[in-house]
Amino acid sequence: MRVVDPSTSRSISLAHPGDPLNQSDRIPPQSPPQAPNGEPIVVNPPPAEDYLASTLSEGTSPSTSGVPSTRVNTASNMSSYASPPFDTHAFFVALEKTFPTPTARSLMRATRALLVDRVGRVRREGLNVKDLDNQAYLFRAALAELRAEFTMNSNNDSAAMRTATSALRREVDRLDIKMKEDLAALKHEIQMELDSRKNEAKSEFKQQDISIEELMNKAVVNISDLRSDVEEIKWDNTRRAVVTLGAFLVVIVISMELRPKPKPPPPPIQSYPLSAKDVKQPQPEGLDDWAT
Repeated sequence: MRVVDPSTSRSISLAHPGDPLNQSDRIPPQSPPQAPNGEPIVVNPPPAEDYLASTLSEGTSPSTSGVPSTRVNTASNMSSYASPPFDTHAFFVALEKTFPTPTARSLMRATRALLVDRVGRVRREGLNVKDLDNQAYLFRAALAELRAEFTMNSNNDSAAMRTATSALRREVDRLDIKMKEDLAALKHEIQMELDSRKNEAKSEFKQQDISIEELMNKAVVNISDLRSDVEEIKWDNTRRAVVTLGAFLVVIVISMELRPKPKPPPPPIQSYPLSAKDVKQPQPEGLDDWAT
């Protein structure tokens, strides 16, 4: 795009010096047509709406791999650089309405320099289609590597978790079996202890019963012995009493027999006739004394 300086009748190019269109289409400057009032006329200025429509129509299309593609149309890109969306004539006319012509020219040149500098910076620092394709390929490769690494880590973690779960399950089963065995052994020991304690208690009760029976038997024997001793003592006392009484009677009898008896004086003899009543049977000697 070119801007015509009305004072010098020179055209100023706003295209980048490295633009291939600018290098291929080098045309010697010609005097632009002028209006009747002496103002320069810009031939076919690019409207901003057309540039915006062309820019919006150029977009990124998704590639087959799912990664967005940044491939753009090179011809439209060059045309956009060759024809920036900037109406220089309207800008210059607006500047001339406010500022003098030299000031407007200086501002126009400064604007052109800024545009050229910004376009050059964009070309230097921006990414082209090849770089974008390389970055997309690297991104897809990194994504595939990350997916593979994530899948491998997930598989490894799952295998480790399954192994740990199996080990824990085996440990739990082993502990369950051991606990059951310990409980069975403890139950058996407790049952044996209870049985032994019951047997000991029964034996102790039997021993106590035997001891009580022995004590009762000993008491009965002792009582029987005491009874026999008492009876024997009674019989001894009775025998002694009988013997003593018999001895006493014998002594009395002997003493009475041994004591001399005085003879009574003879009664006077009278002659009475004897009757049958007066006749008495003769008695042996000593009976009279016994009778008395």
